Amino acid sequence: MVRRRLVWLNGLTLMALFALLVRVFGATAAAEGSEGASRRWQDTLAGRADLQHFQVLQVDDGRGRIRYRNGLALWDGAVVTEWAGHRWRIHSELPGAVDTLAGRVGKPDVWPNPHRAVAEQGRSGMELTFDAALQSRRPSLVARLRTPEGRVSSDTLYVAHALPGADVRTTLDVGWQRRAEAWLADHRVRDGAVVVLDVATNQMLAAAGVRAGHPDATVAVTPFTPGSIFKLVTGAAALDAYRARPDSVFLCLGGIRTPLVRMHCWRVHGRLSFTEALAESCDTAFAELGMAMGRAGLTAETHRLHLAETQLQTVDGRTVVREARSGVVFRRAGRDDGLLANTAIGQQDVRLSPLQVANLARTVAAGGRMAPVRLVLDLELGGCVLRAFPVPSWGQAMSRQTAHWLGAGMRHAVTSPTGTAHSLARAPVPAAVKTGTAELARGGLVNGWMAGYAPYAHPRIAFAVYVGKVPSAEAHHLTQSVARAVLETYRQFYGTPDIG
Repeated sequence: MVRRRLVWLNGLTLMALFALLVRVFGATAAAEGSEGASRRWQDTLAGRADLQHFQVLQVDDGRGRIRYRNGLALWDGAVVTEWAGHRWRIHSELPGAVDTLAGRVGKPDVWPNPHRAVAEQGRSGMELTFDAALQSRRPSLVARLRTPEGRVSSDTLYVAHALPGADVRTTLDVGWQRRAEAWLADHRVRDGAVVVLDVATNQMLAAAGVRAGHPDATVAVTPFTPGSIFKLVTGAAALDAYRARPDSVFLCLGGIRTPLVRMHCWRVHGRLSFTEALAESCDTAFAELGMAMGRAGLTAETHRLHLAETQLQTVDGRTVVREARSGVVFRRAGRDDGLLANTAIGQQDVRLSPLQVANLARTVAAGGRMAPVRLVLDLELGGCVLRAFPVPSWGQAMSRQTAHWLGAGMRHAVTSPTGTAHSLARAPVPAAVKTGTAELARGGLVNGWMAGYAPYAHPRIAFAVYVGKVPSAEAHHLTQSVARAVLETYRQFYGTPDIG
């Protein structure tokens, strides 16, 4: 009986018997240089000639992986195949569902490509952004020698290991990420997202999104109408411009009725302070503030809070996820009171992504300091860091006093029986939360939002929950349920915080 042998090629065991295989699988730099622009091992003269003498199986594409912060791969798909009497686990990132911020790998635009050793290319997300670093210089290969008569000799298998691409290590935490994905799935959210940020470092711990019928949608970095979440922006503008104080008093009789504005508040609030207006999400109070500040005041706050940017980390001038979109406050010209009132409460043309909303909550938690959200830590190869990707700070986007009073209003939304987030009053972790309900143009549907941070006294995480295009009651139920799950997960991961 013929006994099959595996021969593993390395620098210490090369023998004359293996010289032919080495020429196939490891073309030298000099040979590559003589072949013009091509950098592929299979395009050298020696490689093309010797491939005629081997039957070859690719067992690993050699592509670097997108990884969690602890080194686990976000996706490491593989299939098992029988070949030459052995079972081989064939690695590939082509099949299966991949986290949409990580992106997908597909067939290259041009093939054969003189700069690619493997027929694959990053098509979206970080796979596209870092494609040049991720692609391998040679895949892992197994070969059997062909005889001059064309028969395949199977008694000896020759193996050449990959020359792999670099890995991209992200800030994503595997525990938070998998929980976030589970929350959306368990609550059967058809259109929504959850983003969780670390307050101290502004690193993204989780970003999960779903849109029915669009498996590749990057919901977490796509802008949507934010509704009353935007009152945090209006409030910051008013406090920093001294148009309002925490004890300023407003009178809500159920809306605004002027020759130019007809706006209904969602209920009659009566007399209430700024803090109470934020906690109870009074449309009347914030519409009045928007009209008082004018377009210039809201625009200035938009710039301070970088709302016209994606707010996602950039590398070499490019956003690490190219599908990320910037927010919008004003799309059209105009300074009329109707435009300002609707903009001030997050309707009209206002659009913010779940990532931007989470970063807004994080900015309040961090005392007004703002920075781009960091998603990528570094490139690594063989356990060594090839390049780190720090992010700059944007500095103070709102005063510490303004951040304090916004946080107080968000906390009051939870603790007050009339607060819009009072359903979280008995959550396992004390949180500061702002709710939002954005009316949509069709079918009586809304976008539901919750954004906040926890623990309130010593913030550690900030989060945003978005659910889109559902009836109002369903939006409230889903956002509250997922926000409660975020706080329960915080207790499981970090323990119950000291209350103080």
